[in-house]
Amino acid sequence: MKFTIIGDWYEVWDLASTFAVVAEGADFEEAKAHAAAAVLKEFSCRAEEETPETLWGGDHGAYVVAAFLGDLGALAVDEAHFVLVA
Repeated sequence: MKFTIIGDWYEVWDLASTFAVVAEGADFEEAKAHAAAAVLKEFSCRAEEETPETLWGGDHGAYVVAAFLGDLGALAVDEAHFVLVA
């Protein structure tokens, strides 16, 4: 299943704040784990302090603002003001 996950950083010290990532997984938890790896690849400066296992809820990590079943990437890019990681 594909999920579109909207996230935001706990502390904002770079240019990116809110972001969206489309990830696949057998369930939401697996998709969230894949999303974490993609987010840290895109925002490599965050990878110095977080890992895919600690990103969601870590001290310098992010939290899930919303999650949707399906790939809403095209809609997100057209309508939102955040970075799409895919």
